[in-house]
Amino acid sequence: MQPRKWVPLLLLGAALLVTALLRVRIPLAAAEIPAGDKPVTNPMKGLVAWGENYRQDPYLGFAYVPVYWNELEPRQGEYDFAALEERCHFAQWRADGVRLILRLVADTPTGERHKDIPQWLYDAMGGAGTWYDGDYGQGFSPDYTNETFRQAHQALIAALGQRYADDPQVAFVELGSLGHWGEWHVDTNAGIDPFPTQEITDGYVQDYLAAFSPEQLLLRRPYTIGRDRGLGLYNDSFGLPDSHGEWLSWIADGYTSDQNGEWLPAMPDFWRRAPSGGEFSPRQEDGWYFTAEQFPTTLDLLQQSHTTFLGPNAPAYGELTGTEGDNLRTLLAEMGYTLGVRRCTVWRTAFSRRMQAELTWENTGLAPLYADWSMALELRDETGQTVWSGRAKAPFSDWSAGLHTVQVALPGDLPGGTYSLWVGLVDPLTDAPGVALQMRTVSDGALYRVAEIPLP
Repeated sequence: MQPRKWVPLLLLGAALLVTALLRVRIPLAAAEIPAGDKPVTNPMKGLVAWGENYRQDPYLGFAYVPVYWNELEPRQGEYDFAALEERCHFAQWRADGVRLILRLVADTPTGERHKDIPQWLYDAMGGAGTWYDGDYGQGFSPDYTNETFRQAHQALIAALGQRYADDPQVAFVELGSLGHWGEWHVDTNAGIDPFPTQEITDGYVQDYLAAFSPEQLLLRRPYTIGRDRGLGLYNDSFGLPDSHGEWLSWIADGYTSDQNGEWLPAMPDFWRRAPSGGEFSPRQEDGWYFTAEQFPTTLDLLQQSHTTFLGPNAPAYGELTGTEGDNLRTLLAEMGYTLGVRRCTVWRTAFSRRMQAELTWENTGLAPLYADWSMALELRDETGQTVWSGRAKAPFSDWSAGLHTVQVALPGDLPGGTYSLWVGLVDPLTDAPGVALQMRTVSDGALYRVAEIPLP
């Protein structure tokens, strides 16, 4: 008997039908969530305080921690992290949910002759560098081309990375190390040799890249290695139209360094991968930036710069009132990321009770979050009791302004009834939902209701 040729075709057709049925979505819920007002404050964005000057301030997102080499490494290879953490109040800032921004400083001009590198390093270098007394003040500028200094720097940054790279309290690291105040410039009028070229400075940047993630790192000005490795930038003259405009032109077009005549390339989209920060220029009082006449310019410069943080030269909570206080709150709300869920759909497939949810998030801010935090998910029954909770990852660090969609799995073993789905964003510093979302819906702390799901 000849085999019936239609049998394999029938089996194939049945298999395809089953596969198609398994992919058919049975809708359970769909909800649109309108945007509410932008939250004024949130983790990983906002103003910066001096780390030494602890205070409780709801506008603070960060504390600036100057890392003085002679304090941290008084003896070669012995790192006194306890002294640094006590001086800059790490424990108190952590309790308040305030992140830290580190900057290694090897040369701070003051009113008297001194040096900011350890004595053991100065001796090992044979005093290579320049004692200066100029317009900035007095101090010692190390020879950044010195190999002994280079090797000691590499070891120090490795130790900082081992201590802090995985600490959720340490948000960002400004690449100091070089120049006065770690700002990558020197006063040649004081007799200091010109600032080193990229052939030298790239080695210092590589020290940081070996110890920290690129999205944690910020340079004072555009550099080729910063462009190629996705580093951020900070502007310590934020808000003055002339100097700020010059900084923006560096980023947009590239420029010739006034430090050594070297051409440095543009970094126009750097903020998509790593943060834009800085502090208000001290050439004006903080309140000047928020006056009715000046604030439109301040806000425009913030938006052009895609800024996530400003300080430590920045106004404190309650320092500005009236119009200026309102403008400060507007600036804070516009700064950095602003996230919210705009649409939620829930379904399951044929022959399965397991549910899937698709969440459409929107970032209406100037920048990404720069961290892939977890979403917190809860299902609550009609009495408000939590019957299931879970977490799911999303690539928040890739999400600049616009809509972004992510799918999450929900349980399928729930009895019939009506359930509400709640969503939040987990702050790793507390391991709990801790981000205010821009959503006009019912909330419970930092959890937000996104859908009602009727289950037969």
